[in-house]
Amino acid sequence: MTATTRRTRLFDRLTRVAGAVVLVLILGFLLLPPLFVGVLSFANQEHFGFPPQEWGFRQYIEIGDSPAWGRAVLYSIGLAVPVAVLSVLIVVPAVLAIERSKLPGRRGIQAAGMSSLIIPIVAYAVAMYGVYAEVGLLGSYLGLVLANTILAIPFVLVTAGAALSQIPPDLELAAMTFGASRFRAWWQITLPLLLPAIFAGSLLAFVTSFDEAVFINFLGGAGQVTLPKAIFDSVRIGVDPVITAISTIFMVATSALMYLVARLRRR
Repeated sequence: MTATTRRTRLFDRLTRVAGAVVLVLILGFLLLPPLFVGVLSFANQEHFGFPPQEWGFRQYIEIGDSPAWGRAVLYSIGLAVPVAVLSVLIVVPAVLAIERSKLPGRRGIQAAGMSSLIIPIVAYAVAMYGVYAEVGLLGSYLGLVLANTILAIPFVLVTAGAALSQIPPDLELAAMTFGASRFRAWWQITLPLLLPAIFAGSLLAFVTSFDEAVFINFLGGAGQVTLPKAIFDSVRIGVDPVITAISTIFMVATSALMYLVARLRRR
């Protein structure tokens, strides 16, 4: 074995070791904070302390006993459900127009739909504050639904667009050859094949709206408190250990939804 070969193999081993160390550090940086919060959620004490002096389910029981947290969760769900539905109703026709038509400017429509991923959300919130103040939507439920829908649309657009690009248009052309109209070919052939991607996109839209914490602070009014806003207010006023249990439940539920989205996208 030549000296050059030995140096090459040594360099390869060092590279693999360095890569493994970097990977472990990244995973630790990502996973240790949520694990830390999860451990603290089982502390049977009124104040933060690590490690917990006593273990139990006090924080989870407090969630059930506090009507404020329950109202915040219900309000977040009440916003997220119509946002998911409205996003799908807007995106599905847009995706069909982008991928299955020769509509002028269709790529511009696609870029406009993705703009909320590029423009900072704070810039959106400041602009919407001025618009909503003029049209009377400031502090309204409808205004929050519309604002959250703008954030959710790109996720449905990406998911449904990627799925539709994998569906051969020849299936629709074959149906139209046998007498079906274009609308019937879309309705009975394309949409059923697109349903898993649509459902996955709607779940992403739901999570995006449920997790939104900027618009509610800029555009929300008195009595409009979502779960992220309730957590933020709790941390700002005084750190309540109950938020560890809420955060743990939120992380588990979000992870389960993301796993479901991944399964649906693989279909």
